[in-house]
Amino acid sequence: MLTFRSDCLREIRAFFHERGYLETDTPALASSLIPETCLEVFKTSYLRPAWSASRSDSDADRELYLVPSPEVYLKRIIADHGVSLFQLSKCYRNVESTGNIHSPEFTMLEYYTIGFDYRASLTLTCELITRLCTTVSGARSVPVSFTEITMDEAFAQAAGFPLSSCPESRDLAYHAERLGLGNHCDYESWAWDDLYELLLVHTVEPWLSSFDAVFLCDYPARVPCLASERGTGWKTKDRWELYMGGVEIANCYSEERNAEAVNRYMSEEQSLKDTTALVPHRVIENFGAVCARMPPCSGVAAGIDRLIMRLAGKKTIDAVLPFPLTDRL
Repeated sequence: MLTFRSDCLREIRAFFHERGYLETDTPALASSLIPETCLEVFKTSYLRPAWSASRSDSDADRELYLVPSPEVYLKRIIADHGVSLFQLSKCYRNVESTGNIHSPEFTMLEYYTIGFDYRASLTLTCELITRLCTTVSGARSVPVSFTEITMDEAFAQAAGFPLSSCPESRDLAYHAERLGLGNHCDYESWAWDDLYELLLVHTVEPWLSSFDAVFLCDYPARVPCLASERGTGWKTKDRWELYMGGVEIANCYSEERNAEAVNRYMSEEQSLKDTTALVPHRVIENFGAVCARMPPCSGVAAGIDRLIMRLAGKKTIDAVLPFPLTDRL
C-alpha cells in the first residue's frame, strides 16, 4: 500500500507537470482564513522567545491556524503571477470523525487552471483519474465510468421533485415530511439551505452510491460558495462535486472574481461563524481584492486519501494511510 500510494502521488505530479502547471509549496500555518460554516479549524500559537522581548511587534506572540485548504495562499499566487498551478499538501479540519472516510489530518490536491471554467475542469479531472487507473500498478484494471447530472435532475430522480420547483422553505419542508424525515412543523423555523442540506444528505447522496463516478453539477445559488453564478429566476453556481461509490472526492468552481461578491460572501459567512464556531478564527481582510486580480480560472480541491481508497478498492481511508490517526489517539 505504501508503494501504491507513492505511485499515485508520482503520477498526479507527472500529470500536471506535463501540462505546464507550477507546483507550489505553501505554508500550513496562517494568521487568518476564509470563513466556512461547514468546517472547524485547529488553532495554535506562536510564542516569541524571551530574548526578543524588546524587539518589534512583528515578533510578538500571536494566534495561528492550521489551514483547512491551501486556497488562501494559492489564490494570492494566481493573482500575482497568473499561472496554472497545483499543490499536494496536508490539510487540517477539526471536529471531524476518524476512520471510515474522514480524518482531521488529510492530503489535499488543489489545482487551478487559467482560462478554464468548471466544465473544462471536469474534463481535466476525468483525464487525471483515467490516467491513475491505467498507469498505477494495483489500481482498478477497468477505467472509471463517469456520469454527469445536475443538482436539479438529481433531486428529481432521488427525491421525486426538481429542486428548482421549491423556491421557498415551506416547499422543501413539505417534501421532507413527505419523505419521512420529520413533521412539517419541525422545520417551520429552518432556513432554505438547511432544509436543502437535510434532503441532500438523506435522499440524494445515498442514491449517488449507485454510480461508479458521478459529477453532481450546477449547485443552487442559494447555497453560498465562492463560485461564479449564472441564470435568471432559478440561479445556479458554476460548481460540481465528484462522488465515487457514494463518497465525495472533489469539489470544483468557476472561481468568483467579483470583489463585491467575494467580500459579501466573506461577511455573511463570518456573521454565521461568529454565532456557531467552536474554534473562532480571524478572517482575511478584503479577500475580494485578491480574487479580482485573478485571471478567469477554475479550481478543484480533491481528497487524495479518499481517491486512493477508491482506486485501491478499500472501504476506509485508514486502509491507505501510512499512520492513521485512529492509531495515534
